[in-house]
Amino acid sequence: MCDEARIHKEEQLSICVRYAVEMEVYERFLGFVDVSKGQNANNIVEAIYAYFEGQKISIQNVNIVAQSYDGASVMSGNMNGVQAKIKEQHPAAVYTHCMAHRLNLVVVDTCKSIKSAQAAFNILEAVYVHLSRPSKNTKLIEIQKKMGLSKSTTVIWVCDTRWVCRYKNCESIINNFESIVKALKEEVEDQADKDVAQAIGILSSITKKNFIVIIFILYDVLCIINILSNQLQNKKATLGNSGKIIKGVIASFKHLRSDEAFDKFWQKVQDFANKNNILLTILSTNEVSKEKQTRKRREPAKLQDYALSHRTGAESENNTSNTIEYWRTTVYLRIIDAIIINLEKRFSEESLELAESVDNFFNLDEQNSLCFINTYKVLKKC
Repeated sequence: MCDEARIHKEEQLSICVRYAVEMEVYERFLGFVDVSKGQNANNIVEAIYAYFEGQKISIQNVNIVAQSYDGASVMSGNMNGVQAKIKEQHPAAVYTHCMAHRLNLVVVDTCKSIKSAQAAFNILEAVYVHLSRPSKNTKLIEIQKKMGLSKSTTVIWVCDTRWVCRYKNCESIINNFESIVKALKEEVEDQADKDVAQAIGILSSITKKNFIVIIFILYDVLCIINILSNQLQNKKATLGNSGKIIKGVIASFKHLRSDEAFDKFWQKVQDFANKNNILLTILSTNEVSKEKQTRKRREPAKLQDYALSHRTGAESENNTSNTIEYWRTTVYLRIIDAIIINLEKRFSEESLELAESVDNFFNLDEQNSLCFINTYKVLKKC
């Protein structure tokens, strides 16, 4: 098991091993290897072999049955990655990408591919930075106390690496929304310092319907993902159980694509908006059709000589984003589908089949453990 980290302008590779003595399993950290001179697959493999030789461990004479790294292409590449080069000499060394890390990448890929989700996290980061200043944080805490909220529900820093935990940021903004809005409004009214312009911008951003809808979607999605993440990191978790849980989560997300699930979600958004006096101005498709008939926008004179393929942003906003169908298909389903696609991409049927096969092998179920048995047939001579 290897992982890289940059320390004091050096690239260090940590090496750990997992092995069995009779029926007891041990896991040990061996040390760090300096791979600063080159981080390509050949250099890393040479550094690993050289380290074992330096420790007087004959890596050629041991049976390596598995290798685990992160998902970087230099490590995981099927053709020229570290795992592929080690597998050339040790065919049974099946590469396993940490399931919890893969799950984190699912969230990263989803949020980075959907601009509205990325924008929402940028706003959350701006809220945290602004309200983390001592004077503003003190004021927020005072307001929360008056409203009966505990200090533990304050705004949380947006983690750059643990994307799975970002559901806490969504939960924090939802639970503290009223107190945050009140703190920002008081700051704007007082005009006490130069940060008032930031307060106006943040207040405008978090009270928009776009932000509210996106935050509720992300909270529901990331809450499910976080439960899966905790299960995968459970010390008693097995590969087989993890595979079953992953399949169950994928099925849960597919269920969220139903009209019934969206209606429940939308009701939560409407209740929150009504409670906080936020105007969603959501129209039905029929109402928008009537509005189109009664309100016709005239084309600007300066554009009459041009062939327009798209409507203006304001007109598009009025005619589309005010419909429930727009939020269901363009935002809600898009995020749900992105999560499903990335889960199925990161956790392929092949990897989940092997995971369940391991559990079946230990349960002496030969028929359902053939995937695992066939993978390690090369070791039968040992």
